Amino acid sequence: MARVYQQFMTAVGRERIELDRSVTNAVIMLAPDYGNIGDLAIGYAQERFLERFDQPFHVQSVPIRKTYRVLRSLRRQLKTDDIVFLVGGGNMGDLYPRLQLGREFIAQYLRGHRIISFPQSIIYMDRPERKASAAREARALSKCGGWLTLFARERESLSVMQTTFSGYVGYAPDIVLSLTPDFQSMPRESREGVLLALRHDAERALSPSDHQVIRDVAAIFGATIDRDHGVPDAEVNRNDTHRLPLSTLELYRHSSLVITDRLHGMIFAAITGTPCVALPNTNHKVTGTYTDWIAKQCAYITMLDRVDAKSLEIAAREVTSALAVQSYNEVRFDYSALTRVILAQARLR
Repeated sequence: MARVYQQFMTAVGRERIELDRSVTNAVIMLAPDYGNIGDLAIGYAQERFLERFDQPFHVQSVPIRKTYRVLRSLRRQLKTDDIVFLVGGGNMGDLYPRLQLGREFIAQYLRGHRIISFPQSIIYMDRPERKASAAREARALSKCGGWLTLFARERESLSVMQTTFSGYVGYAPDIVLSLTPDFQSMPRESREGVLLALRHDAERALSPSDHQVIRDVAAIFGATIDRDHGVPDAEVNRNDTHRLPLSTLELYRHSSLVITDRLHGMIFAAITGTPCVALPNTNHKVTGTYTDWIAKQCAYITMLDRVDAKSLEIAAREVTSALAVQSYNEVRFDYSALTRVILAQARLR
């Protein structure tokens, strides 16, 4: 049924997207326009990443709600030197099928044009049809052959993608970490209060009693602010989807400590130099990103595998120490592999 809907909406879609005929267009598909602050930050960071290139890209994002409306117009206008980008995040696999099915359809509909996926996690639910689901997705994406390049944002996803996908798979951090230099160049601000960014959705692994322990320990370090990243869609200004993640990043930048089980809670702390204790969710994306990219260079961030008051308090004192925070200005995340692929694609004629 999903494929019938995709085909129908694309066939009747009459909305036009305006490409620039004089430069290389970078069109980002499936851009977030819903109430998840971490995903909205991905949307902002993708545009910011491409705007930094010396290559004069004309960058624009197509929100999810407009995807099928503009596909016909996009396919008619794409030049041989244009690049289509697919949204990064944690929506490959069967946890968020709307985005995965959209990715497959776009990749096949635009086959013959160069397509690059921003760094992704691939996540499958632990159920009997997992292998069948993975095989179906791999077949769908592999039909694009060498026109499609995937990037994984942690090693577990890299292994799954390399095993199932016949095309090239690259490796790069979550794209939001590329914002780090922007915040390192900002003046230091005073910090106070403890920010709690705790999940209340299907990826939550912590119990209500864990939440209470976290709140009790957080109170030792100052007044607490609750700011989960899941918000009502009505809070998202669809004409300015960057406003919400940028204001949230400012909240992190002025906090003295963050405790979170959100991947982008940990990432927001990393890029703003905010001491953070991270906790696991139900899958590998938080632990994988911490282990692969953050643990070795961000002394102001640590991760616990379970919640108990003593361990949490010790961890909070360690990350808020002056010595730990001093490491912030030395933090660098490596996007050289992603940069090379984009430049190589842009130079093809």
